[in-house]
Amino acid sequence: MNDINKRRRQAAWVCFQPHLAEDQLFKAIHLLERGYQADSVSNLIAYISKVCSEFGIGPEIRKSLYGRFHQLMTEDTGLQVDPLSAMLEQSQSQPLPKSVQRRPASALSSVERIEERQEAAASLPAHTVVFSDFMKQLMAYFPEKNALFEVLMELAGDKKTGTRENAGHISRWANKPDDFGWAEDLDENALAGLVHLVYTALCEMLGPVAADECFHKVIAVCEQKPEARQFSPSRFL
Repeated sequence: MNDINKRRRQAAWVCFQPHLAEDQLFKAIHLLERGYQADSVSNLIAYISKVCSEFGIGPEIRKSLYGRFHQLMTEDTGLQVDPLSAMLEQSQSQPLPKSVQRRPASALSSVERIEERQEAAASLPAHTVVFSDFMKQLMAYFPEKNALFEVLMELAGDKKTGTRENAGHISRWANKPDDFGWAEDLDENALAGLVHLVYTALCEMLGPVAADECFHKVIAVCEQKPEARQFSPSRFL
């Protein structure tokens, strides 16, 4: 099944590549992962129609895409990389510690920007870096993040599932979804509590089976990171 899903993502990428910008292609992959993984012609047609409607692709092109997608599912697309992996890699920029003062980005070369971010990540505890990576990759499954944060806030405010501390963390996170500076001072147990809260939210939104699949995919990617040698992402579970 995973090979079929990968082939479907590759077919979607190649099919829409002539018509969409890169950020739109990533969103198209998001749409595929969120609700169009069934192996049927009707599902394929519904997915292509959704993407075309989302990005304003006209009816004439849309008709040609149906056959093109089906053709790509039966032949070698020539694409070696799984678009999902590429998408997750894009979301893995490391947060800089508050203590680091940076020159304006325009004053840095691309090499300097990479080195600066690597130095910043090295100064953070491994569990903080792994948590940041884990959450950023997990959030890649949710282009529309508002619904997720609404569920998280409800869970954090519930006496059975939440705490006042978690409610504060979720609130700060919701204000800047891609900034994990608020997590720099939290210990492993506090971060694990947040991971469990996110898992509960995903179970409510996607169902336990899809939530488990989501988590396992993200853990597999996180375990490839150097920091995972010091702190395995599975320790959060």
